[in-house]
Amino acid sequence: MTINEVVTVADAVRVRLERSLLAGDYSAGARVKDSHVAQKLGVARPTARVAVQSLIADGFLERETGQSARVRRFSVQDVADIFRVRRLIEFEAVRSVCQGADTKPIRESLARFSEVRDDQDWETAAQADMGFHAAVVAAADSPRLSRLFQTISTEIRLLMALLRPRYPQVSTLHDEHTVLLNALIAGIPEEALQLWAAHLNDAEAFLSTRISEEPSRDH
Repeated sequence: MTINEVVTVADAVRVRLERSLLAGDYSAGARVKDSHVAQKLGVARPTARVAVQSLIADGFLERETGQSARVRRFSVQDVADIFRVRRLIEFEAVRSVCQGADTKPIRESLARFSEVRDDQDWETAAQADMGFHAAVVAAADSPRLSRLFQTISTEIRLLMALLRPRYPQVSTLHDEHTVLLNALIAGIPEEALQLWAAHLNDAEAFLSTRISEEPSRDH
């Protein structure tokens, strides 16, 4: 097997693992051993190691010296800090969009969201959710604001995996975002910000409660 082939297989393994993480298939703090990944996905251990290292580098996994990789763990304080930054970013984006920014990309992202069925995996719904919020930030037309959002995107995506029990039906999550989009189109900043705050507050409260009540378990 050539180096390029190893990289290609490792990339495919990384994608499989990332999807599993974002679908909530691994609990917070669960071990992700190279040997288990290799056995489960039928690849060589060095290939699995490359994939795991890639996920560590991007913040999906963490590894202490001499230990197996683990799924990122979040404290209640982490959640509060992440959502504090989200509000700073997204509230500014909402204000900008309400002042007349083009909402077409946001409407297109919601249209893609509407194609996600209730029987599809949670990762697909979470990706659609993230796509909507990223589109709102991008509509503010501020490269620095978009870069700031990108710096916390991995953490947001991992927290989305923990939101899975909050939305047994994907359509409920989609409907929430339809309300948010309509508020943006109406162009009244105060009303849009109030709805946005309620949306983020609900997610933060659910995550904080879940994290405080559920200890990490090995997968």
